[in-house]
Amino acid sequence: MVLLGKITKVHGYGGAVMVKPVDYIPGELKEMEWVFIEIEGKPVPFFISSLSEHASGNVILKFENYDSSEVMKEFTGCSVFLKHDYDEEVNEIKPHLILTGFKVFNKANEFIGTVNKVMSLPMQYMLVLEGADNTEKLIPLNEGWILEIDKEAGILTMDLPEGLVNINP
Repeated sequence: MVLLGKITKVHGYGGAVMVKPVDYIPGELKEMEWVFIEIEGKPVPFFISSLSEHASGNVILKFENYDSSEVMKEFTGCSVFLKHDYDEEVNEIKPHLILTGFKVFNKANEFIGTVNKVMSLPMQYMLVLEGADNTEKLIPLNEGWILEIDKEAGILTMDLPEGLVNINP
């Protein structure tokens, strides 16, 4: 499972909650039918009846059969998780869910950095890497540049344009 964020407060009077996301790609949440809420250290599935984005960047979730703000107050501070999502049948990769922690190498097998997170920008995904020298590097995640994804080893091999890694500090 992948951490979506934490429930920060109840939203309104109908039992909806506000979730402050750690890192996610907004458009893909609309496809979710359920999430896990960690209760007493254990993930418990909750089916989503409505989902929207707040102007603050937070997510407003309402769950089936939970219509009381008083009941939902008990979940304030709980972590909300998404299931790890990789659809091998269509080979669809949701990078924010599977690439965090991967080591990135170029085609010459030189270490570029470790993925700290994947940012969603309007036109593309951006890998935020921590380089070997502890500097932050930003690499656009262009599918045409991906040579191999080794899930077991946690390695992403990319054919990056000359000089791209040196553009940012």
